[in-house]
Amino acid sequence: MTVAFAIVMLLAEIVIAGLPSREVSKGNESALAGQSDQAQYHYVKALEFGADTSIVMYNLGNVMYNSGEYDRAVKVYGAALDSSRSHDQLRNTFYNLGNSHLQAQKYDEAIASYIEALRHDPTDMDAKQNLELALKLRRESQNQQEKQDQNQQEKSDDQKQEQNNESQNNKQDDKQPQQDQDQAQQNEQQPADSNQSSPEPVPQQQMSKEEAEQLLNALLQDEQNTLEHVRKAKVAQRKKRVKDW
Repeated sequence: MTVAFAIVMLLAEIVIAGLPSREVSKGNESALAGQSDQAQYHYVKALEFGADTSIVMYNLGNVMYNSGEYDRAVKVYGAALDSSRSHDQLRNTFYNLGNSHLQAQKYDEAIASYIEALRHDPTDMDAKQNLELALKLRRESQNQQEKQDQNQQEKSDDQKQEQNNESQNNKQDDKQPQQDQDQAQQNEQQPADSNQSSPEPVPQQQMSKEEAEQLLNALLQDEQNTLEHVRKAKVAQRKKRVKDW
């Protein structure tokens, strides 16, 4: 991710007006030299000697910020705010507090801190630029989260569909053995044609001429009746079709 604006830190001051404490000066020198452990040690000693809490805690927060300890820096800046009195102190502390939140990707807290810094100094361009950066990063984070949620939902829907398909396939598999079993039972109940014995032919008796004529007349009469039934059925069917239209 490309950062549009540089985050400008307000560095610890070497000279602190009204604080002749030797430990504060040593803490500042160690901080500028990148010796965070030594700087923290001297700042703590300065507090023991009664140095101004707001300034010492502000400088101590800067040391923790530069060391990448953003959560601890937030706590220390908060302590500095409790004892800060001037607009300059409040502006600087809120500004660096916003930087700490921004580095920790806590965009809502960073935005609120930059707004407070601008409330104490509306002309602070660094605070304005970092506020715009925090707003931009928050939008990107929200869009990314929405995309992840959408992908997760689609993945969940696909898994549910696969489970439904698998369940349906299992039901079909369960039905098939039962169908095979029913078919087998039907086959067992039906006698095989190969096992059936052919009926013995019945000896035919000689038919007299009179009996043959009677049988022929009966067959002809039956055929005439059958043709008449077929003709009537066809007529009735045509009528029915016309009625349906």
